[in-house]
Amino acid sequence: MGHGGLIALDDTTPLNGPSIDPAVRIGWVVRTARLLRQEPGNRRLEDLARRTGSNATRLHRLETGQLRDGLLVDAYERALDLPGGSLRAPIDIMCRTFRRSSPRDRAPGAPIDRVHDLSRLTELLLDEGQHPTGGQWLDWARAVSQPGAIGLPDFLAQPLVHRLASELGRSVSHGYPSRYEALSLLRCSAYGGVVLAVAREVVADPHVQGLLDLMSAVGESVTPAAVGWCLDLLDDPRDRVVTGGALALENMGQITDAATFWDPLVPTLVGRLAAAEEGGHRWEWLSHLLRLVPQPVREGHDVRAALPLAPLADIPDWSRTHRNRHWMACRARAAEIARRLGLPDEPVLARLLFDIAVSPWESRAVTSYMLVGAVPRSRRWSATGWPRSRRRPATRCSRPAPYAACRAPSTAPSPPRPSAGWPVRTRCSATARCGWPARPAGWSPSRCSRRRCAPAAAPRRTPPA
Repeated sequence: MGHGGLIALDDTTPLNGPSIDPAVRIGWVVRTARLLRQEPGNRRLEDLARRTGSNATRLHRLETGQLRDGLLVDAYERALDLPGGSLRAPIDIMCRTFRRSSPRDRAPGAPIDRVHDLSRLTELLLDEGQHPTGGQWLDWARAVSQPGAIGLPDFLAQPLVHRLASELGRSVSHGYPSRYEALSLLRCSAYGGVVLAVAREVVADPHVQGLLDLMSAVGESVTPAAVGWCLDLLDDPRDRVVTGGALALENMGQITDAATFWDPLVPTLVGRLAAAEEGGHRWEWLSHLLRLVPQPVREGHDVRAALPLAPLADIPDWSRTHRNRHWMACRARAAEIARRLGLPDEPVLARLLFDIAVSPWESRAVTSYMLVGAVPRSRRWSATGWPRSRRRPATRCSRPAPYAACRAPSTAPSPPRPSAGWPVRTRCSATARCGWPARPAGWSPSRCSRRRCAPAAAPRRTPPA
């Protein structure tokens, strides 16, 4: 038993193993959200059960990773007075990414089923004078992404997807995962081709900056057109476009059978690696993609190329012992956060921080920082003492704790803003949204790896909620 009689939660899968434990992460995020809402009616499961219309036993199963229940998570959001989608969206994103190891949603709930309600919501989203929330985008996407829901013509769907993609690139806090999930649902629906067409238009802009979230959403569905296009993007002279293509391909390989996906791609990746400049951005990302190929698939191909793969980071021990200084640093950081916020000291938080800062899989890092950012007060987590892993792009860069804040506004001192609107981002997009120091120690544009680390010039406007 842990803090206050609570069962300690831990993702015991190997740090460098083939997958994670989504169930225990679901339990952690909903329980932590409850514990951090400092209201008397939330402290006891029995009290919250009455507010959610459920029972304490079912809540206990949800909070200990024994149950996935979408409707109950929605009820948590309402009872804890959290924005719609703030807990549900990160959970659903993680479970779709790791679907083979994720529990089945026992009660996903029904989307909007009244024509009048959907029409009013669509009108709101089409009105440029309105400011829809991430939860409203998610409600709309759930409705129009249902099987057989093809009533929205292209000439209406395209501007809506354009607006959603634009807002996604500027979203902060809970509005970010909600919009990402909305775009992903559309990508996985009959409107997936519209999302791909919008992404092509965005990337075609020679001055495009913030495209990595959009490209990751493109990777939520594996189609021949998307795979071929993303492979072509690996030859683009713009580094950020190469990164976007690589992230989309990695996501595709994660959500489907890895061997089936990567097998036909190995020859073209090897050929591109042979043509790449050693030490360059493209060389590093091609090396990263080739390392994602399962070992049995690699053994079936001649992966020898004119260039060696980019070197891996020096982590000689992936155990959870003192021999792994990265794990020990994350463990100490998690204990400090728990102490400051009055939370139980749980290993699962250390694992989330480790996956954000150290693990070589972008899919694990992104879903982890979404989960951490979903809980209230995560913006107060300081960067002091954060472990830094000095690596090249495909194997991690030096990154501080702002990634754990999932774009939540920080209470730490922020750099001065050039105007009353949203600042132009000339640093890692996550740190720009969190208000942390503009250039963390060891940071450089060529060393940022994940989609939220690309320099991005955002419009000077208030970020959407």
